[in-house]
Amino acid sequence: MKECSRVKLIVEKEKYAREGVHKGMDGIICDPRKIDGCWLVSFDQYGDLPEIACIAVKEDDLELMFE
Repeated sequence: MKECSRVKLIVEKEKYAREGVHKGMDGIICDPRKIDGCWLVSFDQYGDLPEIACIAVKEDDLELMFE
């Protein structure tokens, strides 16, 4: 994984749900650094709607869709 990779959240966790992010949602890694095993991911809505959240997500909780 790297900056601008499209990823999917593969787990349902309370800490993500509090931010409005749920299993199956996809987003884009928006920082080139992985810090403490986490990537900063922007979860966007479809179309011209604003992003839902930009949160740190553990790498193990993500599936790479494409780079």
